Amino acid sequence: MERDLTFTLLTFTLLTFFLLAAVGCDEGTAIGAAGSGGSGGMPGSGGTAAVGGSGGAPGSPALDPLSGTPRYAVLSSDFSSSSIAMLDADFATIDESWLNSGTRYPGLVATLSGDVVLPNRQAGDGTVAVIDRFFTDVVTRFFVPSGDLNGQLRTQGDTGDSGFSSNPQDFIFVDSDSAWVPRYESNLNSAAIPDNRGNDLFEVNPSDMSATGARIDLSSLDTTATVGTDAEAVDVDVFARPSRGLLVGSTIVVGLDRISANFDAAGPGMVAVVDLEDESVEGLELPGLKSCGRTVPVPGAPSKLVVACVGFAQPFGDEPQVRASSGIALLDLSEGGPVIEQIWRVADDPMSAIAVNAVIAIDAQRVLGVASGDFAEVSDRLYLLDVATGAQELVHESTSSFVIGEPAYDPDSEMLYVPDAAENAVLEFAAEEGSFVEVGAVMIAPGIGLPPTKVYLLD
Repeated sequence: MERDLTFTLLTFTLLTFFLLAAVGCDEGTAIGAAGSGGSGGMPGSGGTAAVGGSGGAPGSPALDPLSGTPRYAVLSSDFSSSSIAMLDADFATIDESWLNSGTRYPGLVATLSGDVVLPNRQAGDGTVAVIDRFFTDVVTRFFVPSGDLNGQLRTQGDTGDSGFSSNPQDFIFVDSDSAWVPRYESNLNSAAIPDNRGNDLFEVNPSDMSATGARIDLSSLDTTATVGTDAEAVDVDVFARPSRGLLVGSTIVVGLDRISANFDAAGPGMVAVVDLEDESVEGLELPGLKSCGRTVPVPGAPSKLVVACVGFAQPFGDEPQVRASSGIALLDLSEGGPVIEQIWRVADDPMSAIAVNAVIAIDAQRVLGVASGDFAEVSDRLYLLDVATGAQELVHESTSSFVIGEPAYDPDSEMLYVPDAAENAVLEFAAEEGSFVEVGAVMIAPGIGLPPTKVYLLD
């Protein structure tokens, strides 16, 4: 979850308050239930999808049709409300707010919250999937450019007044009959039915967005860790917490954050390796690293993937601990099971920037990563990193902290698009002599008051 994990840790106390407030409250499970107010002049999260099922008839009108086929999507959010813009191959706007937290269309049974992502990869079948995560727990697919609804599914069954949220993280498309959703949270109720257990991969039929009833349990990759001082040390359970994943052949590789229920301890860095032919699960440990929830594809190298490990610290934000446990790994699956081809550890060079947030791959040797600011002396910086040598090159420095979001790189045009909330724009960079040069900026729906946070290249 990289930057999202940081945001979660910063606001854990507040989320705990909301969780407790949710216990015993009516979740409003009726289709089309009204939403609550949100910030930025837009309604906040709305009604939920039908409990334990999908909502909306496949192919029913849901959103306005687009005038062309989009190449990019830009997510803007203030963590309370969200908006998704669609852009063409030249990064020209087709619709500045095609879907947002105020959308109320027939066929949609849940509206966007402020915790929204798009998949690591879209299916490439003329659809766009949208994942609404913590406490909304909904995946929706639309046909493009028509805007018709493919389907909408809640990623858990009826949880009553437990307050459990499965917190879906990705939508890993396999074929027209199968896709897998990593569910980040673990249900601490040991009597929970399988649909409500979490900490797993949850299977969906993409053709109608219905749950198949299958799940792949990842609790075998749970572990324990020690919290406290030597005098008062206690062991706590650490859950796998699957986040972003990729399909390579018949294998899914999912990044694991491996953090305790209270976010006060972390286990060794690891990815889950799931063989879909027999649904077996193995863990591949990434030595010296922690919180390795982000996997990203490598352009031009379909058998390779990059894993970003953002590290862990207790107390939160302690730089020496983060530096000692963060880094980036390059994996290769060309010979079957994954092989660690390279690992770059921040700790290897005390002068290196901790550029492990919002990581994307440029090729099989270079990645881009964000080093977060400290709200005082240092602002966000985007670096180009050679994973083999550890060499870093500054690409962009913002004017504030926690404002550079998740960029997108198009290997066909060799253009890089970087959202910077401080600029309230997506900055455009062109590849030039092995580096990147800023060539422009695009404002995304300036009238809605939401900063751009993520750019996605749509497959």
